[in-house]
Amino acid sequence: MLDFLRQHSQSWVIKVIFGLIIAVFVFFGVYTFQAKQPGGGVLAYVGDTPILTKEFFEEYEGFVRQVQAQNPGMGKDDLERLGFKRQVFSQMVLRQLLFNQAGVLGVNVSPAELQAEIARVPAFQNDQGKFDYDLYKEKLKSIGVNPEMFEAEQRRDLLLEKMMVYVTQPVYVAEPEIRALYNFSQEKAVLDYLAFPAKDFAAQVTVTPEQVKAAYEATREKYKRPAEVKIEYVEITPASLADPKAVTVEEVKAYYDANPDKFKHPEMVKANHLLVLLAPDAPEAQVKAAEKRLLDLAARLKKGEAFDKVLAVKGDPAVNGDDLGWFPKGAMVPEFEQAAFALKKGDISGLVRTQFGLHVIQVMDKKAEGVTSLEEASDDIRRELAEDKAAETIGKTVDAMLEELIGGAAPSKLAQAKGLEAKTSEFFNRQRPPLDLNLSTESLNALFAQQAGKAVPQALAAGEGYVLAKVLEAKPENIPPLDEVADAVKADLVEQEALKLAEAKAKETAALLATPEGQAKVADQYKSAFSTTPPFPRSGPAQGLGQSTAILEAAFTAKEPGWLPGTYAVPGAFVIAKLKDRAAPPDADWQRDKAKVMNQALSFQREQLLRAYLAYLNEKTPEKIVAPEILGPVGIQGGGMKVGG
Repeated sequence: MLDFLRQHSQSWVIKVIFGLIIAVFVFFGVYTFQAKQPGGGVLAYVGDTPILTKEFFEEYEGFVRQVQAQNPGMGKDDLERLGFKRQVFSQMVLRQLLFNQAGVLGVNVSPAELQAEIARVPAFQNDQGKFDYDLYKEKLKSIGVNPEMFEAEQRRDLLLEKMMVYVTQPVYVAEPEIRALYNFSQEKAVLDYLAFPAKDFAAQVTVTPEQVKAAYEATREKYKRPAEVKIEYVEITPASLADPKAVTVEEVKAYYDANPDKFKHPEMVKANHLLVLLAPDAPEAQVKAAEKRLLDLAARLKKGEAFDKVLAVKGDPAVNGDDLGWFPKGAMVPEFEQAAFALKKGDISGLVRTQFGLHVIQVMDKKAEGVTSLEEASDDIRRELAEDKAAETIGKTVDAMLEELIGGAAPSKLAQAKGLEAKTSEFFNRQRPPLDLNLSTESLNALFAQQAGKAVPQALAAGEGYVLAKVLEAKPENIPPLDEVADAVKADLVEQEALKLAEAKAKETAALLATPEGQAKVADQYKSAFSTTPPFPRSGPAQGLGQSTAILEAAFTAKEPGWLPGTYAVPGAFVIAKLKDRAAPPDADWQRDKAKVMNQALSFQREQLLRAYLAYLNEKTPEKIVAPEILGPVGIQGGGMKVGG
């Protein structure tokens, strides 16, 4: 049983029961075995089994520390507003229900199973990778835990895992049923369509100053400018705090020796590329212009001009580009991969067409399949280890810097003391924050709640790290006067009226499709104006048509190819459309995805069974909260337990 568990240790099984809280006591984890917490007596009963107040506080405090380590600045008050106590308590109840049922069913953990599991812990293994009992006792003693207590907790954890697998083992999914669902979800359609863009009718629209004024007065809120702030900030990440010089040569070599598979690599290419974005059905004139532009730039690369300088050359159409770094086969779309791996080091490709557009590829280097040497990998290893070390202390670093910031220290001085850089943003609003900071919604709320001239009194979650910020200036939301937005109001009016004209023309054309003669007339009149979508799934989007629910539904409910009824609104236009083809995924796709899809379906069914089983146990087991005041108001995951003496 436990060998099966180990094979599935990263699956849904553990995550389902605990939700956001993973209540498994991992060595060096959040649980404090000898913590002395306030409160005595019984908090609640699950059947005849008590949940002690002391046990609850021990578990609750452990999870609080874990959350605060990951989210500096979050206090207990914040967690309690989220119903955190009741979330922890709810998980304890579910766990106890499974423990009680294990006793009923006679499920247990044998001494041999427990011993084997503890022996797997790397911290208890010697240099030869074997379990060392003296090292085991020494490690536990260093954190104030005796073996009996540790083993008791490990036994409980293993019993919990055993019960979850025991409950869900009977689940079975039938391949024909899953194949039918797969076909349904992966079926793809192709449409021919004729668009009537509003912009084509804009010249027919006349808007008077009186209409602009009336529209402004009627829709003032539409032109409201959102609140904006300008901040001075310091970004703190493991990468920015990392000190590679502090990593020793011995540590680098030890990491290299301990992770041999990580440094094996397949055949790889290091390349730059230039790209002109093109739709698969782009008009020939656009393709020709893209070809000429890229061939001109490729000629400059071949003369030895630096890639960055070539990329910066202005022209039309616009050219994107990037240093792609090293990549193996399978990382790029097939057409790009085939061209890149066929080139030699220093070669410049011809034009390469992919689903994204036209490319020119510059191969900077190539690497045969093999093993990266310690010398080659040294800098990367040193940087990774330095970041790992910084990640372990980032919480303490952020807390200390935040305390100084709140105390009045300037962000620039805080940054200088840590070898970081303080930056000043432009004005931005909630909808368009600085992209490089990757600020969460909660972080933006905190920023916009602060007054100008004040430091934000919490660390702001941003990507892989945190931001400490001071609001320099703040602009409240406001409705600008008409003279500032008159052009925008006029443009909106023109678009609205042009869209009405486009809809009328689309309906007029759609009416012709009722007869074969009308269809022939439409085909002849608009033969060069039709576009064809690439194949798209029922979830959309259909390229060129956006996420129009109506047209997606019509495409997948039509019984056979032919004109779809009516007209359809898409961004900036109205269209009429014809189903050209609809096909189920080929068997090769099913064979490729079958194992993954079947496993996902099996996991989902197991999750549903486990949830149902827990609900059944919860319903049939008498439960009573003795001290509800400890848990606070009923909120998130409050549970359905009876409250009383």
